[in-house]
Amino acid sequence: MKRLIIYIAAILIFASTENAYCEVIRLATMNWQPFYGKNLSEGGFFTALSREAFKRSGYELKVVFIPWKRALERSKEGNFDGLLGAYYSDERENHYYFTDPIASNDEVFITRKGHDITYNNLDDLKNIRIGGLRGGAQSTELIKQGFRIELASDDILNIKKLNFKRFDLIIIGKQSFYYLLSSLEELKPFSGNFDVLEPPYKTYDLFVTITKKRINGKDIVNKFNKALQDMKSDGSYVEIIKRFGQNVQILYTKSQ
Repeated sequence: MKRLIIYIAAILIFASTENAYCEVIRLATMNWQPFYGKNLSEGGFFTALSREAFKRSGYELKVVFIPWKRALERSKEGNFDGLLGAYYSDERENHYYFTDPIASNDEVFITRKGHDITYNNLDDLKNIRIGGLRGGAQSTELIKQGFRIELASDDILNIKKLNFKRFDLIIIGKQSFYYLLSSLEELKPFSGNFDVLEPPYKTYDLFVTITKKRINGKDIVNKFNKALQDMKSDGSYVEIIKRFGQNVQILYTKSQ
């Protein structure tokens, strides 16, 4: 009996020690509400989904919020293990392993009311001043196609510049745009000043990436993907999205 007690105690000590020394994954990102942000509950629904998938994979997620361009540069160099939330691009694939898509987002053009800008194809916007996010995949794509993109460090600044006629358009994630207008006191006075142009520029899947500087990066991604699939199968993926009041139909079906 005494040996049995000692044996059980040893197992418990080992289990608690193993949990205490769970390997940490450090990811960098920007504040990009409602997907993720340092002032959001649990860091936002995308962070909560990613944290649960990493937990099931045997990792503890730590998130650092910094400007997006810096997050890209420092994670490429291996100062972080990767990015929390990123669009795919061919250039980024040179530096990162991509998980399966976790959510999706429409990137749209926004103009001021009464500015009377419409478009049937992208070439209609070729000579228009457009504000974009520095380091953003959508901004980089448009610049390569010859568009006049003026870059800023965050979407809030771009919305303000559009309101004060520094740009004719901005490109921004639709969900983030509506969230910022309804949530930030500094932007609420402008909430009736804009129109969203349809159709969206593009719908992007949103991923976690692991830098290729990390030796076991591919293995981390494979474990994450297995956990994410299990979450979708057992219903916990949808439960987390609903807990944050997000539109399951939009986020879930597009990321399949």
